[in-house]
Amino acid sequence: MLVLDIFLYIGIFGIIFLPYIISIILCAIIVIIIGIIRKKIIKKDNKFTIVIYAIIITFCILVSKNLGYSVTKYLSAKPDKVYTEMKEINDSKRLIGLSKEQVIQLLGKPRGKEEKDVYYYDAGNITDYLFFGEIDSYELKIIFDENDKVKYTSIKEAV
Repeated sequence: MLVLDIFLYIGIFGIIFLPYIISIILCAIIVIIIGIIRKKIIKKDNKFTIVIYAIIITFCILVSKNLGYSVTKYLSAKPDKVYTEMKEINDSKRLIGLSKEQVIQLLGKPRGKEEKDVYYYDAGNITDYLFFGEIDSYELKIIFDENDKVKYTSIKEAV
């Protein structure tokens, strides 16, 4: 039971501090690279070495903390089946050139906010399981030309 508690605490704190852990790793890599470059190119001057490294480490932590959060959020996000299918339809551009009737036949009736030359469809959700189950909803926007043929499609986060 004690082992399970330890793994639970490591899991919880690992999730909370994962962006910082990633930033520390990136910072260490950058410091090592800068040290190698400094030894190869610049002659060693010990007067400002500690100050320079402190500034570099602080900068790296600030920049890579945000990068670490973004990477963690990206890795924890899982799209649902509808999003995956709609993304594939959008990316393949197979709707381009179809008529309005063919689009309705393929995807069904567009949802509520229908305009003359634009159809909107629910494009599913992406759930971020790592950060408290945050759900982002998306919509497929289909734009028609003057001949009622699909001219352009895009997927964007629903407002």
